[in-house]
Amino acid sequence: MVLGEKITELRKRSGLSQEQFGDKIGVSRQAVSKWEMSQTTPDLNKIMAVAEFFGVSTDFLLKDELGMSDLDSCGVAPAASEVSKSAGQTVSLEEVQAFLAATRSKTRGFIIAIILLFLSPIPGIFLSLGKSNNLPVAGTMIQILLLIVAAVILILAVNKTSSFTFLKSSDAELAYGVRGVVEEYKRDFDHTHLLGIIIGVILLIASVLPMMVCSFFTDTNGFLIVLCAVIMLLMFASGICSIVYVCMISSGFKRILKMR
Repeated sequence: MVLGEKITELRKRSGLSQEQFGDKIGVSRQAVSKWEMSQTTPDLNKIMAVAEFFGVSTDFLLKDELGMSDLDSCGVAPAASEVSKSAGQTVSLEEVQAFLAATRSKTRGFIIAIILLFLSPIPGIFLSLGKSNNLPVAGTMIQILLLIVAAVILILAVNKTSSFTFLKSSDAELAYGVRGVVEEYKRDFDHTHLLGIIIGVILLIASVLPMMVCSFFTDTNGFLIVLCAVIMLLMFASGICSIVYVCMISSGFKRILKMR
């Protein structure tokens, strides 16, 4: 009995579809299908994962002369469904990818809220330069409106990851191979993380420069002062956004890698 036939039989005995089984060991449904049709052969790591998941020995999987009748002599553990129950919830690669995508969406919401927070005083600052007494009031109303929009966006952003209950489960564990994929994602992002921190710090420090430049002009008018203040706010907001973005994305990777 060849490897593909054994995987097919073990999977069916466990009541799993090809997609469900693939999720458990961190491969696609197409990969499982090719294994079962003997079009491709799993690598050694995947063979070990299959053996561990079904509770059989690698000898049983690899030796063609062994069939399903030889299971007892090859050290079979309880059925895969029972193993899954005792081991707790297994988090698949698809679930992890969905969480990381939600984290990016959540981060974008945070960035928009931060930008609105820092931009909210700007209309009032410009309107205060006008001669009408009603303009400052209008500026204040616009600022309040922007703050309300920022608060709503922030609340919706926080809710983006609330549906991922597996993060709250103490007995949840990553499916075979998922940790390696997430670690690779994190390594690819490490350069962006460092660059984002550097850019953010530079912008925060440099944000005082517009007002310093403005102070060199003794005949500075009100409009130029306001313009410099606006540039300072934009630079400060950009620095905060850069740091928040990379830190939130990085924390998403770390949160996954803390799981078993």
